[in-house]
Amino acid sequence: MALPKFIVLKSKYNNQYLRYVQDDSQVHSFLQFSGENVVSPFTKLEVVSAKIEGLVHLKCCYNNRYLVRWSPNHWWLVGAADEPEEDQSKWSCTLFKPSSVDRSASIDKDYCDVCIVIDVESLFVLPKYVGFKTEEYGKYLRGHTIETKPYLQFEANDASDAATWHEASFTSDGSLHLKSNHFDKLWKLSSGSWILADADDSAASKEETLFWPIKVNDDVVVIRKLGNNNYCKRFTEGIRLSCLRAVDTEISRFSRLQVKELVVSRKISNVKFHTRDARIYGKSIVPVATGSTTNNNEQKTDVQVNLSYVDVKDSSWNSTSTIKLGVPITINSPFAFLVDESAFETTGEFEGSYEWGAIKKSSRKVEIAYIVGTLEGKSKVTVTLLGTRASADIPFSYTQRDILMDGKEVTYNMDDGLYTSTTTFNFKYEIKIEKV
Repeated sequence: MALPKFIVLKSKYNNQYLRYVQDDSQVHSFLQFSGENVVSPFTKLEVVSAKIEGLVHLKCCYNNRYLVRWSPNHWWLVGAADEPEEDQSKWSCTLFKPSSVDRSASIDKDYCDVCIVIDVESLFVLPKYVGFKTEEYGKYLRGHTIETKPYLQFEANDASDAATWHEASFTSDGSLHLKSNHFDKLWKLSSGSWILADADDSAASKEETLFWPIKVNDDVVVIRKLGNNNYCKRFTEGIRLSCLRAVDTEISRFSRLQVKELVVSRKISNVKFHTRDARIYGKSIVPVATGSTTNNNEQKTDVQVNLSYVDVKDSSWNSTSTIKLGVPITINSPFAFLVDESAFETTGEFEGSYEWGAIKKSSRKVEIAYIVGTLEGKSKVTVTLLGTRASADIPFSYTQRDILMDGKEVTYNMDDGLYTSTTTFNFKYEIKIEKV
């Protein structure tokens, strides 16, 4: 059974979503069918192909760690493995075999072992405040009254027109409501499959107001109307010129919409690293610096070896759920680096313009006078400084402050941050003495 790259699992038994338990409790890091929303950093899983055909690894997108048994004595699953393990004789094996369920399958009578797979690889997680523009026509979608009815028409030249502003909100199952700012009404499937903005918030539970956004690429979406399952497209019929209509049974150039986030600027602050949930990986012992000195005399003497190297640290901040739509970002955040096999030091501060995922490098020159001590005559000593180079993925929460196109400021508390750092630590010296 082939799975999409990104999925959410829904229990057939209790209709809840499998989520990573992040709160500070006895079941911290456990996987539990208690999630209430598809669109969440805690429910999203990445499917990683294994070397063995038909088997996969599952990773929590919240912290990039693999699902694994809690201990040799338990069968509970936790999101706690730093590296994949394909040795099936080990309790720490991270392999899974997805199987489709049919009537002949041996399953629990209450369906406790059955999950519904939700494909979120193609789900376009729209920002809250958006505008839409057709790729092929180049006009923005705006509210427009035609014969007293609130149609949505592709006729605006730019997103500064307030009638082009729309508000997106996701339901628990990942379906979408869209509201026209101009009419202050929800989009709704109406007669003739036209999409009108004429539904009150009280109609939010009705299928005619629900949509499913499908990702084409980073800034292009197609919107499928739940109910008739057709794609929304630019359509002209009579006086309805270039209006939105859910009639495409397949994706076409008329249904591809560019997404414009209606945010002028964004500030990320109050960054809090959750090092308890960090993934540490890619460890290797590397030579950092080497130096030598020779005692050419017959008599022994005290010597030192001078070493120098450049200490390089990499940092990047990212979001596991935010679509990157070119909004200018400034960030204020400390750095976090490994100082031993599992401990972190939070230090310094970065403040300035930033693009999600961009690597920030810091470097400093380090000089060491290593005291060897007494060296015999006619001898050479070589000193090599070794260190452990490793990377860490650290989830973080933060405050996001957006300035919208109308000047309004909106603040969100977010949990979808993932910080990655690479550094060298655990230094030790290797001494080699040889006769000359």
